[in-house]
Amino acid sequence: MTYRLIIRSREDEPVYARPLAAQLAQSSIEFLSRCEHEGWLQVRLMARGGQGYSLSDIRFLRRLCSIREHIDIDELPASSQRELAQQLVDLLAEVEAMERRMRQREQELLDEIHRLRRRVAEQRPQRW
Repeated sequence: MTYRLIIRSREDEPVYARPLAAQLAQSSIEFLSRCEHEGWLQVRLMARGGQGYSLSDIRFLRRLCSIREHIDIDELPASSQRELAQQLVDLLAEVEAMERRMRQREQELLDEIHRLRRRVAEQRPQRW
């Protein structure tokens, strides 16, 4: 088997084909299709052609699958299913946004640490 390294420039860039996306999310292709049908996920055109999903799409799908393990939405009345599912999707979007902000803040802090280390190293007297 040959492996190719995929380098993503952004987490929202679609690089994973449908079967791989479902596998990475520990989901079925049927559930992935249902998420598309409900409008929770949208397949997009990949750079090399074909349609695919991004890493953030896969995270989102994984969370939906995790929620499904604890809540059987299909057992609820049809009128409640759509509303509850939409609330869950909205909450997951908020979690994703918070995680993005946390990753950005973490990177800012790491950059600041590197700047401070360089400054300390520059101010240290050099020994000969």
